[in-house]
Amino acid sequence: MRAPHRLSVLVLASVMGCTADVAPLSSAQREAVAAYVSKKAPSPEYELEVEFANKVRLLGYDLDATEWRPGDILRVSWYWQTLVAPGAHWKLFTHLVSDDPPITIDQDVSGVVRWLYGPDRWQAGQFVQDTQELHLPEDWKADEVTLYVGLSHEGERLSITTGPSDGDNRARGPTVKTPVVGPHETPSRVPRLAVVQTRRPPRLDGSLNDPVWRAARTSAPFVETRSGGVAPLTASAKLLWDKRYLYVGVDISDALLRASDRDHDDHLWEQDCIELMFDPQGDGLSYFEIQVSPRGVVFDTRYDAPRIPKPFGHVDWDSGVRAAVSPRGKLDDLEPDAGYTVEMAIPWQAFSPKNRPASPPTIGNTWRANLYVMDLTRDRQQAASWSPLGIGDFHVPGRFGILTFEGPPDEMVGQSEPVQMPSNRAIHLESRKDAWDPGVKNRSIRRRAMNRRRPGEPRAAQVDEGLQRLESEETAH
Repeated sequence: MRAPHRLSVLVLASVMGCTADVAPLSSAQREAVAAYVSKKAPSPEYELEVEFANKVRLLGYDLDATEWRPGDILRVSWYWQTLVAPGAHWKLFTHLVSDDPPITIDQDVSGVVRWLYGPDRWQAGQFVQDTQELHLPEDWKADEVTLYVGLSHEGERLSITTGPSDGDNRARGPTVKTPVVGPHETPSRVPRLAVVQTRRPPRLDGSLNDPVWRAARTSAPFVETRSGGVAPLTASAKLLWDKRYLYVGVDISDALLRASDRDHDDHLWEQDCIELMFDPQGDGLSYFEIQVSPRGVVFDTRYDAPRIPKPFGHVDWDSGVRAAVSPRGKLDDLEPDAGYTVEMAIPWQAFSPKNRPASPPTIGNTWRANLYVMDLTRDRQQAASWSPLGIGDFHVPGRFGILTFEGPPDEMVGQSEPVQMPSNRAIHLESRKDAWDPGVKNRSIRRRAMNRRRPGEPRAAQVDEGLQRLESEETAH
């Protein structure tokens, strides 16, 4: 595949400009798009010359393989020329189509251009390289697949005036052989992550600065949720465990923090949040979901099977999770932000579906899990995941990644656990309101936003005193 024609960010700003009715891109977003927009005509490997309503021309495409196995990724780059600005609301679509048996799969949102620089932003004279990493489902049964692309808005497709098409305003791209995967072959790998045992629990302050986290393995960067391609945002995770809790830390880069929900079990996925799904048995049954927003609000539920019961599982389930969040910016305004960090402690009892006694895993045990980030930008919802799913649904346990529980690292072996405060010491602030550190402004804001305070838990002032006392005891030991 040919390398895209890169423009400097300054030149890019002049090329992109602003389009009416479309929110401007941030500087970080413009930089991400810079590799895909040019004033220089490309030379596609395969030429097409399909013209849409005398506004946009599909020049051709590059393809990185002539055979596509079910479960694998195919990289394709579509090359577009803008003759006249298409106008607001037009979006690109991609369909994977088989005639025998009849199958159509939408893969419309894969790729940076699809997320950040769709036709509603294009201007006359621009050439756009629309690179996608497409995922062919593991259960694909046809011998071949044909790729179709085009522009649509609310069910209407921009008309094709010249070039190869299906007669229904879809430009016909390549037809690729799709040999069926054998019964003993693994169609597509999922990511793995070692979860290291810790001799000392991390302090939950939302920063991941506790030295305990240095022993944790960092996940691969999160990817685009369908194809596994480049995600529209940056995120990674760390996990630790001990005999009481599973600890999760997630760091997210986010240029606009939006989290207006304030109540437990609000629909956090409609704005910004992290979303965790755990399947301890790895069978797709009785799996658990926990979400935390940049405001520290929690949504938690469990399922008996994928999306069962509908619509949102057993929402009355309470995970007992303890969470701390540090936003790098101010929530729910239009000023640029930098992101946020979430730190969580999930008790093992949470993973007992019917309140039966629960035990921590043993060294060598494996779980299936997936980690997600939801992000509401100025004009659209976007997402990233640790393990790509192949379809537009997060509830695909068969595509969850694999967590392997390991023993403590050598430097921790033989260390005794420090003196612990009572289990009700967690930083849970009354009524789930924010506790702002005084005197800290804008991007350095440090907020501790926690779950509702349970009976017997200390108030906020007592929490800080308790943490100071714990630190003194640990230093003494």
